[in-house]
Amino acid sequence: MESFSWSLYTKKMQDLLRRPLSIGQFAKTPENMHICSYEGGSKDEGNWYRLQIMIDLTDGIIADVKYIFFGPTILLVSLEGIARYIVRKNIRQAANVTVEILDRTLRDQDARPAFRDRHGPYVLFAVEGISQALESAPQIEVADYSTPLEEPLAFKGERSGENWPQLSHESRLSILEQAFEEHIRPFLAIDEGGVQILGIENNTEIKIAYSGNCTSCFSAIGSTLNGIQTLLQERVYPELKVVPDLENLKMIQESH
Repeated sequence: MESFSWSLYTKKMQDLLRRPLSIGQFAKTPENMHICSYEGGSKDEGNWYRLQIMIDLTDGIIADVKYIFFGPTILLVSLEGIARYIVRKNIRQAANVTVEILDRTLRDQDARPAFRDRHGPYVLFAVEGISQALESAPQIEVADYSTPLEEPLAFKGERSGENWPQLSHESRLSILEQAFEEHIRPFLAIDEGGVQILGIENNTEIKIAYSGNCTSCFSAIGSTLNGIQTLLQERVYPELKVVPDLENLKMIQESH
């Protein structure tokens, strides 16, 4: 069994180790709930866990998560991080959680990954258990559910577009593309949505087009849009404004 030094973990990961809240098993299934389970790995090989996900049958929201495991501490960190992240997500969102998303929720510093290369196989092993468990979930019509764009860290660094007025159009697009790729698209993908940059108008207006489920979600012109704009103002340039292309938003068309 491979061991991992305490120094390899971020402060958030160390907190999960000190206070694991989801270790255990469900004793029974409450009314109107369904428990999905997955067991992976081998105790003989020192790398095993059983994951249980409790789903509310009325709306498809994950009510609770439990796990037991046998293996290195990084497996505990991964399972505990997963448990805390997917609770109150719906089953579609939970199935789309990736190693990248989990990594960003456990970082202490924005530019420094939480997981090291040595952690990779164990983290992926744990994350794959989510979709494996949810394969046994019953067919549930997921209620309308939207959350603001999630940003795990309060940004305190230097803005990447601090000298925005002096930058070329190509440089501005490059900076924006990096911000979208690193901090926006991974979270929209949880809702099976996406976003593209259409262009820059009047120097500070960023025109975007949604794709996937974002085109039929009202938060696309509300909390999600505000989240994108706030993130760009904090990380790139404070005077940026985000303008969505309304032609591809189904809920706008259907309301007229």
